[in-house]
Amino acid sequence: MSKLAKYLNEHIVGNVFERPSVCATYARDQSILAIMPRLVAFPETTEDLSHLARFSNQLATRDYRLPVTIRGTGIDKTGAAVGEGLVVSTERMSRIEEIDVRGRLVRVQPGVTLGRLNAALSLQGLCLPISYNEEATIGGLIANCPTDDVSEQHGGIFHFVERVEAVLSNGDIAQFAPYSSHLVDLKTAQDSFEGALYRKIDQLLERYGDTIMNRRMQPFDPAGYANITRVHEKRTFNLLPLMFASQGTLALISDVILRVEVLPSAERRLIVVSQDLKTILKFLHFAHEFSPREVHLFDLRIAKIAAEFGNFCQLLPEGDLAGWAAVLEFAGSKHRIAKRIKYCLEGLPAGVFAVPETPENADTFQELRSALLSFLNNDDAGERQAIADDVYIPKHRFADYITGLKMIEETLNLALPVFGSYLTSNYHVRPCIDYASIDGRKLAMTFLRQYNHLISECEGSLTGGSPEGRLKAIVATQSFSPEERELYAEIKQAFDPHNIFNPKVKLGAELKDVIRHLHTVEEDGIVTP
Repeated sequence: MSKLAKYLNEHIVGNVFERPSVCATYARDQSILAIMPRLVAFPETTEDLSHLARFSNQLATRDYRLPVTIRGTGIDKTGAAVGEGLVVSTERMSRIEEIDVRGRLVRVQPGVTLGRLNAALSLQGLCLPISYNEEATIGGLIANCPTDDVSEQHGGIFHFVERVEAVLSNGDIAQFAPYSSHLVDLKTAQDSFEGALYRKIDQLLERYGDTIMNRRMQPFDPAGYANITRVHEKRTFNLLPLMFASQGTLALISDVILRVEVLPSAERRLIVVSQDLKTILKFLHFAHEFSPREVHLFDLRIAKIAAEFGNFCQLLPEGDLAGWAAVLEFAGSKHRIAKRIKYCLEGLPAGVFAVPETPENADTFQELRSALLSFLNNDDAGERQAIADDVYIPKHRFADYITGLKMIEETLNLALPVFGSYLTSNYHVRPCIDYASIDGRKLAMTFLRQYNHLISECEGSLTGGSPEGRLKAIVATQSFSPEERELYAEIKQAFDPHNIFNPKVKLGAELKDVIRHLHTVEEDGIVTP
């Protein structure tokens, strides 16, 4: 390894380290997995990324495996940001290269975080309307394509990316954007890796036409390479959709052009509390007509547990914390927001408690997030790490989902309070499990199987809100038809013939491999939603 590290350091601007203490820092993401890499690289330029990919590919042709795992800030919850070979961190590729205020476009490197980008854009009266963890990188948002909390209104990261520069598995650099048939013909005529890639994907579109059409007719799910359905649209051919939710398995993103929007003039929230689930769901269905920007739904057991550690939310009614709380956020002009909140308050069902946001109580609205953090980080019995976050549950089956969760709670003796987004139907549960024990590991896998079965029964999807990574892949890929499985394998083969980019992520995950990499030591720092 020392020779490899020395060679790479001689050929890139950035750094490559093999020191165990550095590698250990990058052995974890926010999933329940831990995988020690052999090397960790910190590229600073596209050329650095290109050299690292080319080097790994050349080793693979000589039957030496040094697979590449691309990583942003390590907040992935599916185990896709850890790997056994070369972990490539984009934290030094974090420049905001250009902001075009008039055209509402911005060009950035993949390691720029959402929070930092929006802070810079806000100075120009602009924003990237993605409501997600501010530590998420732009490259990570594309690679994971999560359902963020405002995606129902704004469409999510997919709708804001205009063009991507990416490093292919042989080290070549390609631009992905919509191309006319004439430009595609020019590309397919090239005697290059990129030309071969376009030819192969075109052939797959023809050969698997029925499978792709069938996938297009189903609700979108980022498992596999489902965005193959969006490659050929409106007389254009575009490989960019395949970058979304690919989790670094097809190419390494090196530069991004994004479309941005004008900042909303005002924002205001409303909290609604009810002990009865059906009552609050009925109200949220009614309030949906007034176009809230976000709607967060919480099982009040979360607030009850947090209150035991001193984090009591003053907005909640006094007494036994049982039932459900919803926080609705409206954006736009102050007059429009006031009107919509007024309509919501007038339509409150009997027995429902509500508090609108005012300048005097604005800070207390943050207490629900504090309660959630307290819930996630205060339990001596184990950890509340992400094991199956971002599941999709249709609105009309949410009550059935909660009923089924109660049965799992009783069967496995686990408390499973839910939190998530009502608008996007994207939900999370965080069971408290001791992953250091053998019994805890067995419990985790049993929970994952039973939970996946419940979600399927409720017409939902384990990967409806984010792709499968390593962890969810062991059960999610079982829903693929044989034709889908073949199609996704051939897409991977076309982009990455030597399987150097994040192997065993999305495709090829094995239960024994996942169990082997379940972490045995609690992660340092705060567990986040």
